[in-house]
Amino acid sequence: MVKNQFDEKLIKQFAIDYNCAPADFENKNTLVTELCSNPKARKREQTGILSMLSFRGKLLISAAPELMDWCRSVLANHCSAEWCFEAGALISIDRKLQEYGFEIDRVHLFFTPKYPTPAPVRPVRLLHDPQIAELEDDERIDEAFLFKDYIEDVLGAAIYDDDGALLAVAGATANSDIMWETGVNSFAEGKGYAVSSLAALSDEIVRLGKVPFYGTAISHLASQNTALRAGFVPTFCELTSKKSE
Repeated sequence: MVKNQFDEKLIKQFAIDYNCAPADFENKNTLVTELCSNPKARKREQTGILSMLSFRGKLLISAAPELMDWCRSVLANHCSAEWCFEAGALISIDRKLQEYGFEIDRVHLFFTPKYPTPAPVRPVRLLHDPQIAELEDDERIDEAFLFKDYIEDVLGAAIYDDDGALLAVAGATANSDIMWETGVNSFAEGKGYAVSSLAALSDEIVRLGKVPFYGTAISHLASQNTALRAGFVPTFCELTSKKSE
């Protein structure tokens, strides 16, 4: 799967997630749509009243009906795909959400594969349902797998030492029929195990015809470097909201 095929698949999924048409991505005009439930949308543990996506220079805003007027008259006129998640914009967005009992959930940078993956530093073992289930009680694993009822952990890639101890594991969750989100946990810093497990997982997901994507906080530079070294590049940014705690 080459880069333009990734883009086609991403656009198809984003059109589902943001209640629009793939043709809407043919221009860079900001688009505001009504937030709608769709069984084919990417799965989230919580559903808020606002989502925002910056992708290839286009900003998409999907909002609940009570926010639509504000999104069209204020947010769309003062935010762009490039600057929508600057501190000032985030403060204004969060204040508006709080009027309705919601708040920003996360603002993440997401990566997709572009470059050839590096050779593994140690052998990588692919994990499927039985092997993934065996790891559920390992409290160290908080990124590779979610072990949640609302979403399925579908594939893993792990590196073990000569005695069978787990050194690193990358995992994929089936966020949709098109996109699988990846995460990684490493238990030996500076050895390249996280990169090798993530790269092997990415290759297998692509082979299965899905788009692997990897998300992390804008300030989490170590996590971003892992993605870059595994052949990923920054592709989109997304803001989601949740009910205030």
